[in-house]
Amino acid sequence: MLEKFKLTEVWLKIALLFVFSAFYVAALSFPEQSRQFPQLLAVASLVMTAIALATDFTRKRAVRAEISGVDDTELKVLDADDLRARKKRYYQAWAIILLSTIIGYLFGFLFSALCLFAGFALVFGSRAKLPRNLVAGAGMTVVVYLVFGVMMGVPLLNGVLW
Repeated sequence: MLEKFKLTEVWLKIALLFVFSAFYVAALSFPEQSRQFPQLLAVASLVMTAIALATDFTRKRAVRAEISGVDDTELKVLDADDLRARKKRYYQAWAIILLSTIIGYLFGFLFSALCLFAGFALVFGSRAKLPRNLVAGAGMTVVVYLVFGVMMGVPLLNGVLW
């Protein structure tokens, strides 16, 4: 158990517990509507960090033993087709981000999020899983709306044209 405290990863997680606790306490001085989001993030981060820290202490083997059989990776030279495909994906990703930003400016954040999720599902998802990816994107948009729009009262539909 004491050997776990020698790992930098464990100390980083302990430090993060203190940082997220400080964020939660600092948000107490905010007005009620303004403090909900920082406190929600702080609590979620505290829970995930605590789970990760508990996982570190409940493991039987050391982390170093898990990666002991890994060799050095070899450098791979990309051919012209791979480079072209990577460039295309890069520009497609930026096009989706810019289009979603413009739609968000005109119609509000909620439509921007929907376009972002749907765009990445269309461009980067496989064609066979397209309906599932689109439903997942729409579902994430609904979750964003419920959490921020309904629970926290954030106006997500404030756009220039909406």
